[in-house]
Amino acid sequence: DPETVSILPDGQGTGDIQLQVSGAGGTIRDIPISAGNNDTLAALAGYINSQNTQNNWGVTATVVQDSGGYHLVITSQAKGPAGALAFNANNTNLTATNNPAMNLKFEVPVGGTNANLTVDEIPFSSTTNTVNGAIPGVTLNLVSAEPDVPLQLAVSPDTTQATNAVNTFITAYNALITAINQQFTVNTTTNTEGPLGSDSSLRQLQSSLLNDISFSPPGSNNLVNLVSLGITTNDDGTLTLGTAPDGRTLNDLLSSDPGAVQAFFQNTANTGFANNFHKDLTSLTDPSQGILNLDLAQNNTEQTNLGDDISNLQGRLATQKQQLINEFSQVNATLEEYPYLLAEITAQLGNILPTSSNTSPSQGSITSSSSSSSSSTS
Repeated sequence: DPETVSILPDGQGTGDIQLQVSGAGGTIRDIPISAGNNDTLAALAGYINSQNTQNNWGVTATVVQDSGGYHLVITSQAKGPAGALAFNANNTNLTATNNPAMNLKFEVPVGGTNANLTVDEIPFSSTTNTVNGAIPGVTLNLVSAEPDVPLQLAVSPDTTQATNAVNTFITAYNALITAINQQFTVNTTTNTEGPLGSDSSLRQLQSSLLNDISFSPPGSNNLVNLVSLGITTNDDGTLTLGTAPDGRTLNDLLSSDPGAVQAFFQNTANTGFANNFHKDLTSLTDPSQGILNLDLAQNNTEQTNLGDDISNLQGRLATQKQQLINEFSQVNATLEEYPYLLAEITAQLGNILPTSSNTSPSQGSITSSSSSSSSSTS
């Protein structure tokens, strides 16, 4: 049992194993062994793995079993000769057991080697099974070794990846030009443009983009513009990938003449479509002179100033609010005193005016009589 059977069955033998990664020139790692301390294969594996986790030893350890019993397998994490392991047990007494069959022996079942291959009679060596650079633009994944068995490789352009890249560009461009157009579109309800409708820098960006998509690289032969690749411009400035005037698609062009398509987009003279597009965008977004960054800096300054104005206004409003609260409190306190003042005034008036009683006047009568006379005439 790798967890219970000690490699020191009689409790004898102490010392350490010296482990070196990268051969004899590597850092020496001491593995102490004594009774009750790393004296089983499982304990040794656990100690090595914990040291690798804590101190980056660069190796891992496992215990495996075959017909010959249990074995401690130590594997370097570095590939090729750089991961070669060296062991030194000469300074130990680990062989001083009463059971020589239990003595530790070290073997190298799989040595660290580089992957070696020959391409067109030119030798290449790689520390991994993924080889780059042997064939320009091609990655070789080595699965198994077959010495002296030549393999014929047929290299063809990856039209799918190229088409996906063009589609990605079209999608990103359409999103940008659509967002810009929305700023200059008049809202039928409010009869106003977007917040940036009067921004001259945005107008210049829109104009630059529309000019760039109509750019014709010099010396591009039959591929003179995007239309030649099957990419048409819509009325709103967006792009659509379809069929070229000669009936060919972008995939057809990539399959028949990938070099011409590549030269259209970019070339060593930096005069391709993508080269021109990149140059214009770099100019517009230059950190010190680009109009977009200058416009952004100006907007940030205005935003800061507006923020300061708002803070100052809020401060003044808070002061005015407190003044009004103080004035209201004074008025309220004065109004609360009025009932007491009125009562006091009433009391004082009562002290000033004398007390009086009401008497009824005597009643009299006046009698009058009238006499009447009569006369007659004849």
